[in-house]
Amino acid sequence: MRRLKKSLLLLSLISLTSFTFAQDSVINERTKILQNGKDLGFITVLTPIDVVKKQANKATIKIKGYRLENYPQMIVRDLKRKELYAEFKDEESSNKYFKTIKKHEDDYGEIWHEVEGVFTIDTKNIAKNPDKLKLKAKKTYEQSCSMCHHLPASNAYTVNQWPQQIESMMEQVTLEPKTKNLIIKYLQQHAADAK
Repeated sequence: MRRLKKSLLLLSLISLTSFTFAQDSVINERTKILQNGKDLGFITVLTPIDVVKKQANKATIKIKGYRLENYPQMIVRDLKRKELYAEFKDEESSNKYFKTIKKHEDDYGEIWHEVEGVFTIDTKNIAKNPDKLKLKAKKTYEQSCSMCHHLPASNAYTVNQWPQQIESMMEQVTLEPKTKNLIIKYLQQHAADAK
């Protein structure tokens, strides 16, 4: 009986650790999403994911988000905050591999689908230390954006305003797409309406 209790306790701890890992996982760079080996599109840096299973160099992940009924290829954070999570190459793939959980109507009468889908990615694209990646994003923002002007607070703009703000700076400074996307995602996750 004692051995059974120890085994159950150990199993509970392992399950809890796995659950915690899955809930705290993020993508470390723009990554192809696959289904049965087919390239469907991409998932963006710092997008939260649930890790369902890992095998060798592949991981099965779950993505949750929202998509506009009339443009289902883009998966975003939610109805009001359009932080891009994933984008599909075509409408057919998006419709085929995402399950609609619930439909919502926004303030403008547009219909949004709350969705989730299970996909395969390369395990190297899951951040081993999400906090370290987020710190890197913060430092990259501070270093890149304070060279020419006063650095606005990360909560100075909304989730939807930050991409346009950063894009307007591209006339003055050239950032690699990878760096620009990391900065935008960091700012969106710390925006005035991020919580």
